Amino acid sequence: MTAHATRIEKSRKRQLLLPIAALTLGGLILLVALAMYLVTRFDRTAAERESAVVAQGFSRQIEQYELGMAPQSDWDEAVQKLDHNFDAAFADRDFGAQFFTFNGITHTFMIDGGGVPIYASVMGRQRPPKSAYPDFAPQFGALVRELRQREAQRPPIVPTAAKDTVTHPIQAHGLVKIDGQICILIATLIQPDIGLILPKGPRAPIVLTAMPVNKPMMRGFAAFYLLDDLDVVTSAQAAHGKAYVPLRDMSGKEIGGFAWTPRQPGSALYNQMRIWLGAAVLLFGLVGWMIMRRSAKVVDDLIASEARARHLAFHDMLTGLPNRAMLFEQMPELLAEAGRSRRVLVVMAIDLDRFKEVNDTLGHQAGDELLKAVANRLLQLKPDRGNAFAARLGGDEFVHMHLARDPQAAREFADCALALILKPVDSDFGRLDVGCSIGLAIIASGAIESSNLLRQADLALYRSKAQGRACVTVFEPELETEFHTRRVIEASLRAALSAQAFHMVYQPQVDGNGTVIAFEALLRSSQPLLNDISPSTFIAQAEECGLIMAIGELVLRLVFEETRHWAGMRIAVNVSAVQMRAQGFGTRIAQMAAHAGIDPARYEIELTETSLLTDEPTTVENFAILRGLGFSIALDDFGTGHSSLSLLHRFKVDRIKIDRSFINDLGASDPGASDLGASDLGGPGGEAVVNAIIQLAHSFGLGVIAEGVETEEQQRRLVEAGCVEFQGYLFGVPIPASEVEARYLGAPMALRA
Repeated sequence: MTAHATRIEKSRKRQLLLPIAALTLGGLILLVALAMYLVTRFDRTAAERESAVVAQGFSRQIEQYELGMAPQSDWDEAVQKLDHNFDAAFADRDFGAQFFTFNGITHTFMIDGGGVPIYASVMGRQRPPKSAYPDFAPQFGALVRELRQREAQRPPIVPTAAKDTVTHPIQAHGLVKIDGQICILIATLIQPDIGLILPKGPRAPIVLTAMPVNKPMMRGFAAFYLLDDLDVVTSAQAAHGKAYVPLRDMSGKEIGGFAWTPRQPGSALYNQMRIWLGAAVLLFGLVGWMIMRRSAKVVDDLIASEARARHLAFHDMLTGLPNRAMLFEQMPELLAEAGRSRRVLVVMAIDLDRFKEVNDTLGHQAGDELLKAVANRLLQLKPDRGNAFAARLGGDEFVHMHLARDPQAAREFADCALALILKPVDSDFGRLDVGCSIGLAIIASGAIESSNLLRQADLALYRSKAQGRACVTVFEPELETEFHTRRVIEASLRAALSAQAFHMVYQPQVDGNGTVIAFEALLRSSQPLLNDISPSTFIAQAEECGLIMAIGELVLRLVFEETRHWAGMRIAVNVSAVQMRAQGFGTRIAQMAAHAGIDPARYEIELTETSLLTDEPTTVENFAILRGLGFSIALDDFGTGHSSLSLLHRFKVDRIKIDRSFINDLGASDPGASDLGASDLGGPGGEAVVNAIIQLAHSFGLGVIAEGVETEEQQRRLVEAGCVEFQGYLFGVPIPASEVEARYLGAPMALRA
């Protein structure tokens, strides 16, 4: 170890030991201070909680009194005997005497709709109302006004056939001080419960009760809430240091309060824990001393672990390559060097193709072996001059950076990298064939942010994957425009989905006689941008950004709702390959069909060949569910993708749909032409393809329909080839469901003679 390194180590030890010593001493002081603070805080918190319990408990006590009065007050018989024909004996038995006996209510009064006292009971005995009530009338005034206001706002009382309760109790309460005694006042409106007997006028009688907050009530309250020395005092000063909760009258004025001796759990705990607290202080000091002794070794371990942690923080644990954090640290340095050395900085974004298949078929351990092999190959890539930098961003994504002479040298280096990575990997799991796509960003100066540079490489990588994978694409400005366009389309899709700005149109399908036999449901949007592009374009973008499941479910729901009453009419609806690969998709369609009440036999699911290319269990399961429900299946755009006879063997479809690309120029080419090229599917060559598809469908016993038929000549050629079902602008443009119903469903549906 050098002298400089030794000085650094000693300095770092001092930097660690001094804080530990200060921390130990400060910890001892803090421990004692914390103990004293907690004792005080516990006592204060306990008192505050008891105060809250007392305040809330007293409010609940009053609410219980109100609940106890409600059954007598909300009662048809009470309306009959207190409002229609006043029965003093009933009032005394069911109100005055009962309230006094069971609730401790000392005063009970009743006033009629005009405010005239009609009943009074004091200490459970009936008294003349006109002499007993006036002393209490001013105290009850505010409660009576509140009840009258709420009575006026009450909706009309309408009895129900089931004899349900048609009213809710209308009550109000407050506290007052009468002759030095705090009393609880409760006002309750007399009203029916089931409404067989209605009030005789707009204002019903009111029951007014008063009960003192006295010692018997306090004893029960204190026993329930476990309060010591609970008493009613005139003010906080009269509480003499006890816990205190004020009581206020209806105007908010303090008229007294509850006082009691609060519990002090903190002080009690401190008295019990003093010895243990002292032991804890000693133990804390001992621990600090031991930490001081072991600090030297800890420093050595920390220095070593710091180096390891830094390596882990900036490197991928599986492959040992630098990670994203290290990549962004290195990028500015390489950008600056590119500007100084008049060379270009090359950033290759590398993504493995079909890596998921390796994981799914051979397991994650095989996938890990493949990733490590690719990492080793990236480390073998050495440019002509300068160092190379390779990193793993995560999953099967890698980045390789180096300086090159010029863009041509960068492209040649990327081609070599692609060839190296594409070589099969020999492993314990057999020979692993790996695909690879590369996006290339080439920068001649450092005037660019690292994140933008990496994004350019990602955009080029995206183009490589879109072009069929296993290729290299160099970033060009139009890729930025395409990326922006995709994001704008995605934003429009999200906005349209959120605003429910999608709708369906329906294009007729006809037989050889021109009779409408079915309609295909097609998605349209009222969003301006989405209206300007092909639905196939924004559907592809929806698949890419993960919105296709929500949009697909919306399509099915709209189609089921709009067409469920189109009796006898077949409806074709398109389903995406992404939907077919989604777990539970078939079950979800079954639920939607049941909810809409449609007959699945009238509906035809149109799938592209891509949907059925794989034998994924989920796709097979969803296909079986759709068939089991009774949906018919059509193979859409047949002949444009990976058409295979095995598809027709593995999956039982009902119909093949000839793609419009074979129909567009049917019969329009030179009769002498014989070349069947991708650019000319018309003429005899195009007819040969169409004939082959129709014969194939007939040999499998499948129906066949041609889409995109726009001329009578095209229809004639198709009829000669054996096709008897057609769709296209020759027979009708897509129209909304309302026009379908008005134009076709109300009359015979022959389009052409």
